Amino acid sequence: MTHRQWIATLGLFAFVIALTCLAPEAQAQGVTATLDGRVLDASGGSVAKATITIANTATGLTRTVQSSDAGEYVIPALPAGEYTVTAEFTGFRRQSKSITLQVGQTATLDFSLSPGEVAQKVEVEATSELAEPTRTQVSTVITERQITNLPVNGRSFIDFALLSPSVQVGDTTSGSTDVIVEPVTKLSFAGQNIHYNFIAVDGADDISTASGIQRGTPPQESVREFRVINSDYSAEFGRATAGIVNIITRGGTNNWHGTLYEYFRNNKLDAINLLQASGAHVLRQNQFGGAIGGPLQKDKTFIYANYELQRRGESPFYNSAVLANIDDINTVKTTAFGLAPEPDLGSVLRTNDTDNGFIRIDHSFSQNQNLYLRYFINDGRLLNQSPLNDGFDLPSAFKNNFYRDQSLSGSLASVFSSKLVNEVRVQYARRS
Repeated sequence: MTHRQWIATLGLFAFVIALTCLAPEAQAQGVTATLDGRVLDASGGSVAKATITIANTATGLTRTVQSSDAGEYVIPALPAGEYTVTAEFTGFRRQSKSITLQVGQTATLDFSLSPGEVAQKVEVEATSELAEPTRTQVSTVITERQITNLPVNGRSFIDFALLSPSVQVGDTTSGSTDVIVEPVTKLSFAGQNIHYNFIAVDGADDISTASGIQRGTPPQESVREFRVINSDYSAEFGRATAGIVNIITRGGTNNWHGTLYEYFRNNKLDAINLLQASGAHVLRQNQFGGAIGGPLQKDKTFIYANYELQRRGESPFYNSAVLANIDDINTVKTTAFGLAPEPDLGSVLRTNDTDNGFIRIDHSFSQNQNLYLRYFINDGRLLNQSPLNDGFDLPSAFKNNFYRDQSLSGSLASVFSSKLVNEVRVQYARRS
């Protein structure tokens, strides 16, 4: 850069910092949550300089702030999770509430303190749902419980986005043949083009520049929750004009937990597809893996890792017109064009074998500075795939598709005050 360009860049940076400092309060970032509220006394008056402490029950992350002269407080840049929030002030009884913060949430939690001595035994009040009076966007959060317990074909968790209003499976080919076979669900928001969405994992871009739709995502076991945003989203999401899916991944906690699992389907358990060739009803699908997470240093450094494999083979399906006229098709190919006939349709097997790996490390430098690093790889081998995917393709037109998708991402979040938050987020992604 030239000297003049450096001056212009530094000037722009200073301008952005000035705007941030003038902001009335720090807003929640895309992958974190913000908690605000007021501390009042029994008569409804404001309690100034009250101490509000929030503690993550899983990782021990703790933040402490004081209420303003108007009794207001703001705690920004909080990872999604379960928390205990405590408010206390000299001459009043301490009050604690148990809450759950979700990805991208700006929640409000008020306290009403009663006069009296601080109790040694604190009763924690459970708060089932937090108000979000400042939210204008139409969005839905798919929680960890839903991802874990709801059935989904092929453990493709992104399908849960279809639970949101106006979201449906989009046109697979968008009016033309797919050049690249993407083994993902293509989402359409309110009937819009599938290429107009923005998909993010931990705030990092997860859109393939080759196909214009989402790339491979981490294994379902590694996903904590995600928010589906239909409209009125902020400028931080950039180029999206249809909808947004904001995914956050799991991290380790203060307790070691592990999982071993396998999910399977086969033709013995499924009904016969009438559009498969006669006698060809093969289906075998095995998805299995393991995950483990825990502390490398209690309350400070955590690790989570997951490895999942899929082995799938099935008989292709064909349009009924193709099945009824395959003999005539082969006759025309061999006599009129001198081409080889199609192989026996019942002998062709379509396969989709993938290996997914994921690892994440979280580290807390202090109450107000937190770092995460995560890496995932999605390796796929798809044989005999149909470009049209409408049953009119014959085996001679099937394609093989091999891909390897890797992503290394990290973020450093620093909270300088309730009005000034800085987040540095970096990603290196490679897809072949």
